[in-house]
Amino acid sequence: MREHIEAIKPPRSLFLDFPMGRGMGKPNDPAFQKKVIRAAFDLFDTEKGPVIEDFPKVIPVKNGRMGYALPPDLVLSVDDIGDVDVVLAEVTAEMAALRSDYDAAVAARGRTTVGASGLEIDELAPFVAGFLNGEVPPSPRKGMPAIPLLKLVVEDLEAYFTETRTHRDGIDDLELMGKWFWEETKTGRMLLLLEAVSVASDNKVMLQIVEMSLMAPRFWSEGPVPGSSAAGW
Repeated sequence: MREHIEAIKPPRSLFLDFPMGRGMGKPNDPAFQKKVIRAAFDLFDTEKGPVIEDFPKVIPVKNGRMGYALPPDLVLSVDDIGDVDVVLAEVTAEMAALRSDYDAAVAARGRTTVGASGLEIDELAPFVAGFLNGEVPPSPRKGMPAIPLLKLVVEDLEAYFTETRTHRDGIDDLELMGKWFWEETKTGRMLLLLEAVSVASDNKVMLQIVEMSLMAPRFWSEGPVPGSSAAGW
């Protein structure tokens, strides 16, 4: 945010007119990323500050939005859950079908962002499914409560799917990836079912899932999920 830089006045700053979360610009484009880093290092040549330089390349934000947001009418209810075991089985099968492509992506990149939760990949979906009965399951990670862990698990699930498809299919479109994961996959649907459970719950801990915006990418401009307090929206 340029206005933040102007207010804080750091000695040297490079303003990047990129979508939020893309500090290096374009994914899978080392040449572009090196230009960003070199432009930042060039600021050390200035004798005094504060100085603000604009990176010459602009990456536009699509449709005036910083990233994908769920359609406001895509709201599930607890009646949509059905058999939790079936939900988990579908997600498990979906993730298993992607595993070889995910492994290939990790091998090609030499890294992965999956792992923030500290859980194994095959432990992610069962942990989320444990919430679908309306109760908070015990945290399998010592020293971390279930709700903070849930946020990291959701991040790991999104990363697993995103890293797989961006490598396998050569996709560089955050809107497309968001639409696919949240609107088309069984895993995205499971998370929306968890959102529905949280909204309907009278358990203050469960309500944190929605109120703290721990999961679904919804924007203020589109309003809160019906029935939620929208404290964190």
